[in-house]
Amino acid sequence: MRSLAILLGGLWISTVTSSSLLAAGFTPGNLVVYRVGDGSLALANTGAKVFLDEFTTTGTLVQSLELNSTGAENKLIASGLSTSEGMLAISPNGQFITLTGYNSTIPAAASISTTTGATVNRTVGVVSVATGAVDLSTSLTDFSSANNPRSAVTDDGINLWFAGGAGGVRYATKGSTTSTQLSTTVTNIRGLNIFGGQLYTSTGSGTAVRVGAVGTGLPTSSGQTITNLPGFVTTGSPYGFFLADLDAGVAGVDTLYVASDDAAGLTKYSLVGGSWTSNGVIGVAADAYRGLTASVNGSTVNLFATRKGGSATGGGGELVSLTDSSGYNGAFAGTPTVVASALTGQTAPNANTSFRGVVLIPGGGGGGPSGVAGDYDNNGVVGANDYTVWSNNFGGAITTLQNVNPTREAGPVDASDYTFWRDRVPGGGAVAAAAAVPEPATLLLALPLCGLAFCRRK
Repeated sequence: MRSLAILLGGLWISTVTSSSLLAAGFTPGNLVVYRVGDGSLALANTGAKVFLDEFTTTGTLVQSLELNSTGAENKLIASGLSTSEGMLAISPNGQFITLTGYNSTIPAAASISTTTGATVNRTVGVVSVATGAVDLSTSLTDFSSANNPRSAVTDDGINLWFAGGAGGVRYATKGSTTSTQLSTTVTNIRGLNIFGGQLYTSTGSGTAVRVGAVGTGLPTSSGQTITNLPGFVTTGSPYGFFLADLDAGVAGVDTLYVASDDAAGLTKYSLVGGSWTSNGVIGVAADAYRGLTASVNGSTVNLFATRKGGSATGGGGELVSLTDSSGYNGAFAGTPTVVASALTGQTAPNANTSFRGVVLIPGGGGGGPSGVAGDYDNNGVVGANDYTVWSNNFGGAITTLQNVNPTREAGPVDASDYTFWRDRVPGGGAVAAAAAVPEPATLLLALPLCGLAFCRRK
């Protein structure tokens, strides 16, 4: 259990709340990076610890969530030297982060990527954005056997699509031990993501596909075809990608950004006359871009990418930002700004860590209010993290919350905003009770009994 300080009438009241509620949620508008290595050991192909580092968009480290790597429970570790691993994705509803790794302790007996899936299961992790709870129950015997697990995505926290260096794009539900191979078009896969209700993938293998659609929609059965995006190149080395709809005159997604670890760097494409056309390249081969995420505000796209994630034992990698205001089919130009470095952005010691994938937690007001009443963190849903936003801003300006009661145009955040959230969160009273924090009005009544400026429930 952890304590929460709330400002009431100028006094800080310390109360108790559940550790899962406070220690967990990621803040809307922040970035989450897949980091390999804890800094104490040189990175090795026999395994390294995995962390999810949360940064603000200006590079302040907010928290680091360590994935389990010991004991009898399921684990998720990575090869410390495999730069193709560690892609991240966030579900379209903004509620779940997905990632992949190996269900093994450290060190493994041999280079961990060469082990079979039956000997060392491959793990798909599902992390709740609202609570930070990590689910590692999906430990598979047939996923990327004798090769690298690389990426995964979910639409609801239950359906899982994942892929790696062997076995192609696969599907299973959370908690499964085996999976279904969806396609044989190309089996050496890198990134997976969902945009506009369609599953997409990237690959650097073969000559048929580089970025393509997997079947139609979100397929769950075998026999699917992966179709290269029309007009998109069939050579190169793409990893992360982001699709957006910037022009109402073009049906569906019409703008594509791709991160590549070759001369293509960061490339922007627009769908012109039914064909994806390049609008320009930023970066050089030495930048080795791999992770990519973005937010859209009107015709402006704020991009965040990981690059230079070294394969040496000492690690490496940078998190960079770039704003593209040129809109649909506009020229792509600019110089990325380094936001954080794997070697300087962590607590000491800083060496022996490396950045891999990155996701942006939706919300934070970048794209305007979601319009969902009580959605204080602006991620499109009303959940436990909205309570955290309310409690963290209690007493502050009402403008610190999104999607408030329409009658609350001014004044401080108060108990009425808690009630507004409680009456709209799924589960209502049960979720509110789980927070284990009384409403501010209750705390005020308790003040005379405490007789102290600070009081704490045990």
